[in-house]
Amino acid sequence: MMTEPLRLGTRGSALARTQSQGMADLITQTTGRVVELVIITTRGDRIQDRPLPEIGGKGLFTLELETALRDGDIDFAVHSLKDLPTEDPEGLILGAIPQRVDPRDALVGSTVSGLQSGAVVGSGSLRRRMQLRSLRPDIEVSDIRGNVPTRLAKRDRGDFEATVLAMAGLIRLGIEREDIHPIDIESMVPAVGQGALAIQCRAD
Repeated sequence: MMTEPLRLGTRGSALARTQSQGMADLITQTTGRVVELVIITTRGDRIQDRPLPEIGGKGLFTLELETALRDGDIDFAVHSLKDLPTEDPEGLILGAIPQRVDPRDALVGSTVSGLQSGAVVGSGSLRRRMQLRSLRPDIEVSDIRGNVPTRLAKRDRGDFEATVLAMAGLIRLGIEREDIHPIDIESMVPAVGQGALAIQCRAD
């Protein structure tokens, strides 16, 4: 019986570590194997002063984890499924997709209809920005970077009237606020795979 801990690669944000620790605990409960988290910083984490579309698309938050997998530095990685490219990188597969949680986007700070004309809303996602502008052509949607607590802090100090976040991230972090307003999927279509996690491992 193998006794060495399994090494789980994860980004260092509070959300990434929370998601990964949940998977680590589940694997330990199921198999008895100890799982240790290995924190890996990605290009998307390092570059915080530029909008995501300017520095690349899919893979910004996964490339370094995939390299660590191929090199044998970790045994598997936990990603948000929406962050993964559509095709599996050579030599890697999706070993599991745990049960999906709420896939919707949410506006924090106001409802969509309650936004004042000219209000500034923060979002780091081109998809979300375009859909919000379609729903409310009279508002301004500006780029915002940072993890979930950082984005909420920017909203709370008045940088934005509201910000758009994934319901799944808010749920997994245990964040409950009266000003969280989920947006129905008929009004704002979520990203493919949003709300689901992906367990990535080597094909062998």
